[in-house]
Amino acid sequence: MSTFQSSPMSTTTPPIVIIGGGLAGLTLSIGLAHNNIPHQISELAPAFAEIGSGIALGPNSVRALEQIDPRINDGFQRCVTYNEGVETDEYNNGTGPVSTEFHDLIKTVTHSSSEKPGRACFHRAKFLDELIKLIPPSIVHFGKTLQSIEPTNDQNLVLHFADGTTVTTAAVIACDGIKSVVRRSYILADTPNARTTRPQSTFEYAYRGMYTKQEFQSITKGQISPNKGTIFCGTDAYIVMYPVEKGQFINMVAVKRMPDAHELRELAASETSGTLDVKHDDVPWIQAVDKNTMMADFAGWGEPIQALISHIKHPERWSLFDHLPAPTYVKGKVAILGDAAHASTPHQGQGAGMAFEDSLVMSGVLGEVLETKRGIPSDSVQGLDAKIEAAFKAYDQVRCPRTQAICRTSREMGDMLSYVLPGVGSDLAKIETNLAQRMNLIGYVDLQGGVQTPADIARKLLA
Repeated sequence: MSTFQSSPMSTTTPPIVIIGGGLAGLTLSIGLAHNNIPHQISELAPAFAEIGSGIALGPNSVRALEQIDPRINDGFQRCVTYNEGVETDEYNNGTGPVSTEFHDLIKTVTHSSSEKPGRACFHRAKFLDELIKLIPPSIVHFGKTLQSIEPTNDQNLVLHFADGTTVTTAAVIACDGIKSVVRRSYILADTPNARTTRPQSTFEYAYRGMYTKQEFQSITKGQISPNKGTIFCGTDAYIVMYPVEKGQFINMVAVKRMPDAHELRELAASETSGTLDVKHDDVPWIQAVDKNTMMADFAGWGEPIQALISHIKHPERWSLFDHLPAPTYVKGKVAILGDAAHASTPHQGQGAGMAFEDSLVMSGVLGEVLETKRGIPSDSVQGLDAKIEAAFKAYDQVRCPRTQAICRTSREMGDMLSYVLPGVGSDLAKIETNLAQRMNLIGYVDLQGGVQTPADIARKLLA
């Protein structure tokens, strides 16, 4: 993992402070820098780090990264792995036509033709290392645990950190993840439904495995291709696997629904009082289990699948959580972005992708409204507070509908892949049609308009 020494927290007022230095925070920082907007990053960890192994992006996510800053593309191409058969140019950019994206033992699912392949996979930590190269060390401050945000009489914000330090800033963009402090204690502090302020269990859990290509071929005895993304569906469970690291490794995620998942979800949905004293709030995030328990979750599955699961070195159940729809992602000059705003289940592979879209829209609309793209220094912008607030409101109007739809349909896709979606069940033909339509709607979106539209909204608000 690449690391660097951060500088002491500046005593001057940075126009914007980013809370959190994961994929969302770093891509936002790169986008702000590309738009000449000064900012700082406050990260609670002692160094940049990412949880998890492989990640898959759709064409929407790839285009968002390219538009945030073209420099990202060089690092991306060093990390990306495409499915076997996807045509690439001399720079390893996927060009299409799109080949088979997913397959199982019976059906093949393809996507409509596009200038981008349907799936681009990489290792989280390796891509984070590439993003770090684009971040000036002087703007990053590690070991900063945010405790509260205090508005001042002069329209600024004072950030209080656990180490006793404070910093005054004009605006805050929180990328502090699914357990976001800013979401819970500031943006939604006054919401009558407390369940929207924190993660909600979906009553599913996942096992994770990573194999070298040689290990994968040996374990499966050549019965599963290591060169393409593959989904195996089954009752109350599904398994997805895909190549990363230029095909040197295969990442696998095996998802299992709890036996009473449907009833527990109905219980959660019936809560209206805002109380959290219910069973689902006590679901552990990570639970170590023995090998027999792990194998029992996939008893009856085919021999290559059971063999892969048996080779998971550290059996752990990773409980799946997401967010209920928030009424807003902004409050004055404070905004939440990425998982802090709309954490979703992994079933559609859009968690990171939605954060990248957020970063593009947020940095783009700020650049347009503050006019910093034309080289105007941020400290000379007239009406800075009003412009930031208008830009945040516009971001909120544009991003809430799309990201919350992704959260909702991601739960739905998990049900479909586990053969419990009403009207679909285990009908592979219906699953094939649903997948193709679903991924086309997610993947092929006008991101350039996604920046211009909020910029127009912000200007109307200012007018």
